[in-house]
Amino acid sequence: MASPEHPPARADDERPLRIALSRAEHHRRRRRVALVGALTALVALVAVAATSAGGSGSWDPVRLRDGAIAELPKLRLEAQVQAAAATIARRRRERLREDAALTSTMARMPYVRLAGSQHREVALTFDDGPGPYTERVLDVLRREHVRATFFTVGIQLANFPLALQREVAEGHEIGDHTWNHPNLTRLSPHDVATEIGNEAAALEQAGVPRPRLFRPPYGAFDDAVLASIRRQRMLTVLWTIDTSDYASGSPVALAKYVLDNARPGAIILLHDAGGNRTATADALPLIIRGLHRARYKMVTVPRLLLDNPPPMDQSWVPRASGA
Repeated sequence: MASPEHPPARADDERPLRIALSRAEHHRRRRRVALVGALTALVALVAVAATSAGGSGSWDPVRLRDGAIAELPKLRLEAQVQAAAATIARRRRERLREDAALTSTMARMPYVRLAGSQHREVALTFDDGPGPYTERVLDVLRREHVRATFFTVGIQLANFPLALQREVAEGHEIGDHTWNHPNLTRLSPHDVATEIGNEAAALEQAGVPRPRLFRPPYGAFDDAVLASIRRQRMLTVLWTIDTSDYASGSPVALAKYVLDNARPGAIILLHDAGGNRTATADALPLIIRGLHRARYKMVTVPRLLLDNPPPMDQSWVPRASGA
């Protein structure tokens, strides 16, 4: 929840809304001005060409105008292509910086459960999917303009391909949560490697970039499991806040628990599959809006680690859960 240094926004504070509307109107005006400018320039260009070609200095302004207007869809398409290219280039630069942050974190510690407090950011993470509730979760995230991190289970991928595609297309981070969700500390080193590697391979086969993040089921690991994860060049990601949403029937209570325990750098554990996740899907809008009111920004785990390098103290007391 909000601290005394960061009080929650008042419900009647309309200034941010007015600023947002003003900015939106400003951008619309700029686009209209740019379009009119392009049209004017195009008409002038055609006029000069007509003058040079005809030699008489006369031309039909109506035909010139109609010809210029006919070019507008092409101009719009070119502008859209340029904007898309700029977005892709920016995302690639961000990806490189996030990769560097992950590499740095892996070099300093065997796992991460809490990022730093440099910025007021948290990460929402969802385990065990994709599943029947994943698209409901994605709908909320898209509506609220939030990106999250999904730790997927291999045996679920073929059953919910559209949900996985949406996770990638909508800018969420995808992590490895094993193929079959076992307690890895009870497996042989070979089977541990197989569980992790098979899930990573299935994601790649589905067109998803090879995962850089791994979350062990139940938060259970030992030195041999950590070594296997590192050999596959993944960072082990645990959590700061275990919502126990798999056992909760009250969306309001679930949201309150998250908001009462939120802190800068927190990694929040939720579930989008593995059982009835109605409470999670219903609580998610309450969680997101409450975090916004408390001035938190919700980001993916790689972005969280980039903006908030984690402290060395990452003490972890494992306990069985539905993770």
